[in-house]
Amino acid sequence: MRITNRTRQTILGATVEPADTFWRRLRGYIGRPEPKRGEGILLVECDAIHTWWMAFDLDVLFLDERGGVLDLVRSLGPWKRTRRVSGARYVLEVPPGTIDRSGTQVGDELTWQDQVPYSISVLKPRVEEEVPSPPDTGSQAG
Repeated sequence: MRITNRTRQTILGATVEPADTFWRRLRGYIGRPEPKRGEGILLVECDAIHTWWMAFDLDVLFLDERGGVLDLVRSLGPWKRTRRVSGARYVLEVPPGTIDRSGTQVGDELTWQDQVPYSISVLKPRVEEEVPSPPDTGSQAG
């Protein structure tokens, strides 16, 4: 999915995975490669995280049920945990530097939409078949 800061008109992630089950939330980035710019994980029904067994830093954003930014953690290192953030329903984990590049601040509103499994292309308009003109009868006004 794509996550945008609607307040600042910036993109936080173009390819963000939802983690909407217990096992997906538990795993998060454990055992995965470090996310590249534009990648991330959106943890659903979550108000705190840990980075145990991870080998890289993450920027972390805590969001309410409407996508409002409640708290920010820049460059959370491995083997750390965050406090519980009251009112948080989502946690967005993205590469370090994402918060600063996007200009995101507490109080901003984020929006996201699922990517569609197909693409739409704009087709050239159909050319109507030419209708033959009636045969010339040879009569001319004169």
